[in-house]
Amino acid sequence: MGLRVATRKSALALAQTKLVADAMGVPYELVPMTTEGDRRLDKTLASFGGKGVFIKELEVALLEGRADIAVHSLKDMPSEVMPEFRLAAVMKREDPRDAFLAKGGAEGLKFMELPAGARVGTGSIRRVAQLKAVRPDLEYVPVRGNIQTRISKLEELDGVVLAAAGLKRMGLADRVTEYFDTDMVLPASGQGILAVETLKDVPDDVAAAVARINDADTYCIAVAEMAYLKALNAGCQFPVASFAEFEDASPAGAQGTASRTMVIRGFYWDDTGSRSLRAESACEIPQGDEPARIAAARDLGIRLAQAILAEL
Repeated sequence: MGLRVATRKSALALAQTKLVADAMGVPYELVPMTTEGDRRLDKTLASFGGKGVFIKELEVALLEGRADIAVHSLKDMPSEVMPEFRLAAVMKREDPRDAFLAKGGAEGLKFMELPAGARVGTGSIRRVAQLKAVRPDLEYVPVRGNIQTRISKLEELDGVVLAAAGLKRMGLADRVTEYFDTDMVLPASGQGILAVETLKDVPDDVAAAVARINDADTYCIAVAEMAYLKALNAGCQFPVASFAEFEDASPAGAQGTASRTMVIRGFYWDDTGSRSLRAESACEIPQGDEPARIAAARDLGIRLAQAILAEL
């Protein structure tokens, strides 16, 4: 018996979990399970608990010793893991953008070409808040379910909006009509990042396997984006977004430097004032000293949240 890997049962979750497990290079077996978020497709995430509904069952499996690690989409995780657990590793980030799929497929009408009154499906209030800012004349229809279910909604809708990362991992990039630039639609914090969660203390062989797949830059990005959420006390029930990136994306280009610049942009929809708030922060992330890197990234996310809160 190899490493026991807890995962959701959806086709996308299984595909993503296999990507992570295969990269570890050790024997493994999947421990698939259905979460509350998978069962309650008739309601919006905001109406029954937000982010944690996709990970609770997997965490219970860790606590009960039925799994050694759990694989999540980082955007499904709360902004801070409980003390019993740790965010042990993240894979290199896939495309973080949101994608628009039109009824006509890759050659269909682009988002800005849709006629007034066209119906666009998305289960994300974050997406709706930002898309309404540029196309308030469209009707935004809530849709949930797996990727294939949401794509099938094109039979009755003019378009749907999905995360680019999931589409690419499922080999469905050819269905994309266009990708939204992050200047137009900031992605969910953690979007495109696959995360490995473990108990706080694990055997050395488990820790070594997990450490093997960790991408240090993406981990810093994850820390910054999740710190932003935590400082705002925000989750799926709030229309917030953030996107962090290193200005020099290639580590090779930073050889010999003491630090690299990370920039993070944030979005928050203020319901009380019916206005969108945006802010940007940047700082130098030291190289080599991992605790210092993580601390600087966390401070950057908090500083972005403070900039947003100052506008409320």
